[in-house]
Amino acid sequence: MDINERRDALRARVRQQLNPEPEEEEELVVQASEIVSSTREGEDLLLIEERNGVLALASSLIFIGSVLGIITGLLLLQGNPAELLDNSAGSEGAIDVYGIVLEAESGEVVEGVMVELINAQTNQIIQTVETNSYGYYELQNVVIKEHVLRITLENYSTIERTFAPDSATQVPFTLTKGNEIIKEDMTLSDSGWSLQNAVALSTGIALVTIIAGIVGLNAAVNARRATNYRRTQYLAGFALFSRGFIVFGPFLILCGMGLLIFARDEFQEPEVE
Repeated sequence: MDINERRDALRARVRQQLNPEPEEEEELVVQASEIVSSTREGEDLLLIEERNGVLALASSLIFIGSVLGIITGLLLLQGNPAELLDNSAGSEGAIDVYGIVLEAESGEVVEGVMVELINAQTNQIIQTVETNSYGYYELQNVVIKEHVLRITLENYSTIERTFAPDSATQVPFTLTKGNEIIKEDMTLSDSGWSLQNAVALSTGIALVTIIAGIVGLNAAVNARRATNYRRTQYLAGFALFSRGFIVFGPFLILCGMGLLIFARDEFQEPEVE
């Protein structure tokens, strides 16, 4: 090789070092199957999040409605029924009591009938009055608790009426001839209803309200965990008896039960052996 060839080879080597040829870039190839798979995964994830949101909302509505029911039950018990009975039996309030005495056969008013107000517990006579010419009697400042009114007249049967003066006007007394002692109990109404019955009913309603609210809390937990759709709906249905603030609580629970229908497929049903 002569000197000229060597010189050309050297120049070519220098040019190659000064201006290197660019390397070929690798092409990024994304296949259509990967795009479709990624899109489906994103849609599934979005759908799951939406369903979980429905369950969360339904659970929250049932929870709030049940809590309102428990609060309502506690408010019903706030009156303290035992204290109510004690106060009704031993209240220091007093009223004037009026009444009339009639003769059984003629239906006419009877004058001069002895009317005695007696303490029901001690049998002590508190007041004594006689009926006037119109057959009326008046007892003043009668303490509102249980008493006995004794009506006596010669040749007529004695009447002993147990009563609690919750109103001024009393049921008329009817005298019949004889020498018997007729006892009447006016502390109960004609239907047998009493203050004790009313308090017992109110207490029972309050307890059912609280129990239904607690059952509703269990339904809310099951709804949030998507456990056993039918059982959750049954529990939520019973929670309607919690009557949270009359209608507001049951309305929220009903809305929650309606939302559970849309997310029914998310619930895990128990395995049948």
